[in-house]
Amino acid sequence: MPAPYTGQCLCGGVSFVISSEPTTIMSCHCNHCQKGAGGVSQTIAKFSSADVKITAPDDIISQYTLTDTGSGNPKQKHFCRVCGCTLWTIPAAAEGTAYIIRTSLIDGGLNLVPNHEIYVKNRPKWMMPSDGVPQWEESRK
Repeated sequence: MPAPYTGQCLCGGVSFVISSEPTTIMSCHCNHCQKGAGGVSQTIAKFSSADVKITAPDDIISQYTLTDTGSGNPKQKHFCRVCGCTLWTIPAAAEGTAYIIRTSLIDGGLNLVPNHEIYVKNRPKWMMPSDGVPQWEESRK
């Protein structure tokens, strides 16, 4: 499934086009991703912010900044005000150069396979590791 990628939130109020391939795809078990997903993890893909074009009314995207992160750097969670869907995360450490987008929002994004699994210390004991990918107890180094 090569770029360009398209996607949208639940209500379709926020849509986007991504013109590049992800720099990495991760399955994340951190507490933030678990709570944000309402499940055991989120599968997320990192893209260059220069390659993400967003279409949305000015007042539909809201953000929440998390400061209690594993890296110690804040990160901004962006979400749709209409449907409440989490859209992407902008980590402060990336200095605005990256968007971390949930693969479930990308059309066909569930076909994007993680190449890392992070915060596996929080993965439920009953859940098997992703096959053949590096496992990180916390964030990737």
